[in-house]
Amino acid sequence: MRILIIVYIFFLNFLSVDCQENKNFPNDVRWVTSSDEYKELCTQIYTNAWISLRNKIYSSNEPVIVMDLDETVLDNSKYQIELFNKSTSYEPKTWNKWVKKEEADLVPGSKEFITRFKKIKNSKIIFLSNRDASTLSATKSNMKKLDILFSDDIFLLRESDDDTKIVRRNEIIKGEGRMRKFGAKKIIAYFGDAIGDFPKDKNFEFGINKFLFPNPMYGKW
Repeated sequence: MRILIIVYIFFLNFLSVDCQENKNFPNDVRWVTSSDEYKELCTQIYTNAWISLRNKIYSSNEPVIVMDLDETVLDNSKYQIELFNKSTSYEPKTWNKWVKKEEADLVPGSKEFITRFKKIKNSKIIFLSNRDASTLSATKSNMKKLDILFSDDIFLLRESDDDTKIVRRNEIIKGEGRMRKFGAKKIIAYFGDAIGDFPKDKNFEFGINKFLFPNPMYGKW
């Protein structure tokens, strides 16, 4: 009985320290890591995306969507916490090093949407991310651990400063460059957390076939 009491007290102390540390985080990080609003908002976006796209998904011979990774599918708030604890800011070297730890979690609702989408015959996801191409293996391994990696996924990570998302989107549409072996693809929807994740195309509208996720932790505003 005494052992149980000691364990219980230790657990309460652990929770107290954890909660206190959480209160010290910047408000943007606290919102992503602790708020019900963030969880429900992301889940809502994925739910509404399915409702909006389901007719196109089921009627297409090869439904293809383009998804950003960070803060759209993968939650990297642990990296932001690490930066805060070390009183430092984002650097490509520390970011790549963190990615290779394979510790990213899931953005709420992402796994449910992806697994549902992948049950559709011939469905494909193109992950268009500004993660460094050198982190591809670690990225796939992290996603495999989270059970959201499929053998026919296509990854277009950034190979150089000039390798913008505009360049890679053109490759997708035209079937050129890295997409030559896959052929040109007709995209039914784009998912991302920044305006740069989406094409400037009158055929795509936010809330219809462009879905934008909240990310107050970093960005170009």
